[in-house]
Amino acid sequence: MKKPSRAVSLTLALVLTVAVPPAVVALMGGWATITVEDLPDYAVAGEPLNLRFTIRQHGEELMSDLRPTVEAKSGLVGASAVARPSSKGVYVATITPPDAGEWTVTIHSGLGTSKLTLLPIQAIPRGAAVPPPLSDPDRGRRLFVAKGCVGCHMRNEAGLAMGESIGPELTGKRYQADFLRRFLTDPAANPTRTGTFRMPNLALKPAEIASLVAFINSDRSAGN
Repeated sequence: MKKPSRAVSLTLALVLTVAVPPAVVALMGGWATITVEDLPDYAVAGEPLNLRFTIRQHGEELMSDLRPTVEAKSGLVGASAVARPSSKGVYVATITPPDAGEWTVTIHSGLGTSKLTLLPIQAIPRGAAVPPPLSDPDRGRRLFVAKGCVGCHMRNEAGLAMGESIGPELTGKRYQADFLRRFLTDPAANPTRTGTFRMPNLALKPAEIASLVAFINSDRSAGN
């Protein structure tokens, strides 16, 4: 049997050792990113919760003709739904958490094993008082996952170590706030040198950007 060349052996080694980020599916020639729009702070038990999200290939191209599914779990109780297309690359799923408590929501893109698991969402009892608003850093932490940032950036001290170092590692980092706002608003107009891959434009809203900036620049090294 012919011995593989060194180049072939190296290629095989890389394929076998590179991990695939949770929010990114490895494909020949690109990847897919799941981004949740209008992330809710909480849900209400027994009432429908609409989740609207996009799926992008190569981080840019909106993907249609997929059949994404969404599942929510709280202990042994679960709920699931098939997402329906809204527009090109945009899907909507409606799930109804039957009970109050913390619910873990996972979006399966329908493209290979690509999925995104959100940080737990609290479902309050029907008729209960509305929870107090989240602080900007806390909301930013949730958005960091929901927008797919966690699929490319490490953030260990915040308990968000799911990503790979496709983009800059953010553990212990702080950045000039104005630069971060400009960059998150339009990454292409404010490019950075991050290797082969480039940050996609996720169409973030100003309030979402403010929360993400507050989270990225927050000091969570003490486990706050």
